[in-house]
Amino acid sequence: MAAAPVIVQPDLEAWVWANVKELTRLGDLTSFAYSATQLGGPGWVYAHFVQIDARHKRKEAARALAETVRQTVIGLPDVPWPEGTVCYVQAVEGPFWLPDDDGTPRYTARYEIRVHPRRSAAEAPAEAL
Repeated sequence: MAAAPVIVQPDLEAWVWANVKELTRLGDLTSFAYSATQLGGPGWVYAHFVQIDARHKRKEAARALAETVRQTVIGLPDVPWPEGTVCYVQAVEGPFWLPDDDGTPRYTARYEIRVHPRRSAAEAPAEAL
């Protein structure tokens, strides 16, 4: 019997963080995926929506950090990734000024990031036969 393709959704949220975490030396960052959906054929392209918040003691520094993060995220299609390929990145909102409730300077940006997962073949589970 032919092997069925096994398509594993890559952990894009972890990949984004791996690429921006070194910027925490410049200020505080938080990153999280707030939505993900499959596009096209089964398992071929996933669209993830990620928010990244940049904080600093000064508004200008928070803005500069958010811009550095933006440049890093927009460049992800050029960075080799063992779990798949980032094929599209678009800033859908921001970076924009959104101070925390306590007044801490924060800039927020949201991105749509589309990925092609790696593909591998595996035997279909016996119960599926």
